[in-house]
Amino acid sequence: MKKKYIFMIFLLSMSIMLTRCDLFGPIIGGSVRIHGNIPPAPTAKTSLHAEAPEGLETAKHVLLFGGNEYTLGNIQNGSFSISTPAGGAVVLAFLDSAYNYIGNLFCGGLNVLPLVGLSDGINTQIDLGDLSLNEYAVIPAHDPFGNEIILGNKETAFLQQLGRYYASIAANIDSDHDSIPDILSEKHILLSGQFFLRSGFYGTDLRSALVFNNTAADLRYSLRAEGGRNISPEQEDILLSGPREDPYAQITTWHQLYLDGGDFIACFKIEIPNDTHMFAGTSSPAPFKMGTYLLSVGNQPGRSLEYSNEGVLPYLIIPVPTIHTNNEGNLSSVSLTYRFPDGTEADPGLLFNDLSLQFDGSNGDQEEGGRMFTIGNLFDESMRDIDFYEISVSPPRDISGLLRVSTCCTDLLGNSYEFTWFKEIGS
Repeated sequence: MKKKYIFMIFLLSMSIMLTRCDLFGPIIGGSVRIHGNIPPAPTAKTSLHAEAPEGLETAKHVLLFGGNEYTLGNIQNGSFSISTPAGGAVVLAFLDSAYNYIGNLFCGGLNVLPLVGLSDGINTQIDLGDLSLNEYAVIPAHDPFGNEIILGNKETAFLQQLGRYYASIAANIDSDHDSIPDILSEKHILLSGQFFLRSGFYGTDLRSALVFNNTAADLRYSLRAEGGRNISPEQEDILLSGPREDPYAQITTWHQLYLDGGDFIACFKIEIPNDTHMFAGTSSPAPFKMGTYLLSVGNQPGRSLEYSNEGVLPYLIIPVPTIHTNNEGNLSSVSLTYRFPDGTEADPGLLFNDLSLQFDGSNGDQEEGGRMFTIGNLFDESMRDIDFYEISVSPPRDISGLLRVSTCCTDLLGNSYEFTWFKEIGS
């Protein structure tokens, strides 16, 4: 099957429910309804890509997916209407009658549709109007950004930057070449990023938090691959190599997990000699280079995955914690503020899906343990309603011996972050 060039679909990171065995299941119910129309030829044929001469008028299905859910809707009489929960980000891909990929929605400078900042809340309806095709970008006559979706310039820039960071210049929606989109046959591979930052000193009732000013130098990177259950029934080892254009000497699989049912998660880092950073076991000091990588599972044929990056700074959003104690010195609450590296305030509700707080009694290597307790879990849909600014702790927790607090979160595109805050000497 011909290689199909798309902007982002499978190399956008989408949040995956780590505790579920059915990583992808049909979306049940829905809050935001999205409509669109596909004009008959030749109106829809604004610019055709050479490898797929069909135009948008051949689209018969719209595939909507985000997080651990997807739904496949039919296009009838040139129109579609599809529902999805608010609060995340979704991709809309258009397929022909044989489920071959035609293109994906592109508007507001994004290949995803962030369903946050909605003008009418969960009752928002988005009518995209007539759609046209330009290469693999499906362009709506009505742009919902600034209308149904209200985001500030910083938030929009954040999503655009992350989109470019994970966008593939040449990704293949059918990487196993069986003429069925990988996501429908549960043979998909999704790439997402993991970021680790040694951030500063956490605040207390007596001291304000202090953010280190070496954000760029201390930001660490890891790459995560999440695959469908039908890729490796034998649950074999998962390896990554590349990029083909300028290969690394070694890419290490530092974490590999097969969930019930066969879905897998694997995390990779670039092996750096004599790396002594506290996150050396789980990350690298630089992001993965742009290029073509080969992901191999056991003895099966490898999957070529295109990966591009343009860096995440200066759009990194930093959750800054301050811990509060009662008269007995036990933790009673945690308050948080959110800022970009330049100090500009950020709205976490527009960009983050969830929040987790980790409390450690050891400031050494993470793998040595020292975990006291955790509040909240990432990739947990129940955390979608969390108060990002004030976390009550009931009953209060003993934090004698506390040396480190980590604020962890995932963004709308599914990338995960771990910001580590230390106890300031003398506090």
